[in-house]
Amino acid sequence: YSGPIRLLVAVDPIGTVLGVRVLEHRETPGLGDRIEHQRSDWIEQFEGRSLADPDTGGWRISRDGGEFDQLTGASVTSRAVVKAVRQTLEYFDSDDTDVFSLASDGGEQARQ
Repeated sequence: YSGPIRLLVAVDPIGTVLGVRVLEHRETPGLGDRIEHQRSDWIEQFEGRSLADPDTGGWRISRDGGEFDQLTGASVTSRAVVKAVRQTLEYFDSDDTDVFSLASDGGEQARQ
């Protein structure tokens, strides 16, 4: 709502979310800032999820017919985070070999 949201998404080798944390945002205090782990446990609902859980239609906030809770008064922020986590999993699914080869060489390929 108020600008870009930077996330850190940890994914295991089989494509399951291990955790999500917000690195930076400009969301409204008391509303959108509840995406922060320090302010609420809302962000924890992604742990253990994958592209198959939920199915494609479930990767939306409950207000839109999906499986993820939204923050009251911050639906735009909630939608953005759900979408970003899903897109991360889609990227991982399409490029998991590259992701883990970068990790195993300490990022050397990325620097070249």
